[in-house]
This record gives sequence, structure tokens and C-alpha cells, in this order.
Amino acid sequence: MDLLPVLPDQDFRKVLCVVAHPDDVEYGTSSAVAKWTSQGVEVAYLLLTRGEAGMPNPPEETARIRRAEQEAACAQVGVTSLEMLEHPDGVLQPSLDLRRDIARAIRRFRPDVVVTGSWEVEFV
Repeated sequence: MDLLPVLPDQDFRKVLCVVAHPDDVEYGTSSAVAKWTSQGVEVAYLLLTRGEAGMPNPPEETARIRRAEQEAACAQVGVTSLEMLEHPDGVLQPSLDLRRDIARAIRRFRPDVVVTGSWEVEFV
């Protein structure tokens, strides 16, 4: 099995984590985020949806619950910047609007590193 190389975290001061749903960062990345913020790295989260399709509650209620859960998770790892876009959950597509919104967040935050997830990487 090939291992991913270690990210040289002494070389950056700002990180933007871009994921589709609330709690996606918590699967495999939040421990690194906690380490980075404890070292003074500024970390921001950009969530592409509000996660409103993932529960049996009405979508607006689910979105409020998921936001509150994500805010609590951010507080635990030292993230103070959380942006949740309103692209529809469950039908997210690679569109010009989506790419525009991601590019705007990158231009606004100006990160040294952008972290995303991949289902091609297995955590062991």
C-alpha cells in the first residue's frame, strides 16, 4: 500500500478545508486541523451544502441542526471561520456556479493550502 506523503505543515499559515457536507472534515482531517490550529495556523471551513438531505426532519430543521453540530465541531478544533454555501444537498454537481463559489472563497481567504477529501484514499 502506498502512503500519502506527510504535508510539510511548517511551510504554511492558512488552510482552507473544502468539503461537501457538515461533518465531512471530521472524517480523517479534524485531528490535523486541531494540530494546525494549536500551532497558530488559521484554518477555515467551506462547506458546499447545509447537509439538509441527510436526516428525516424537514430540510430547514435539518440544516439548522447540522450547522449547530458543525459549529460545535469547529470550536473543538479551533476553527473560527465557517462558511456554508446553499448548494442543494443530495444532488451536488460539478457546475460553473459551484466552481465560482469555491474560487470566490479561495480568493477571499487566500490560503496557502486547500484541503479536500477523496474517496480514493483509505484511512487505516
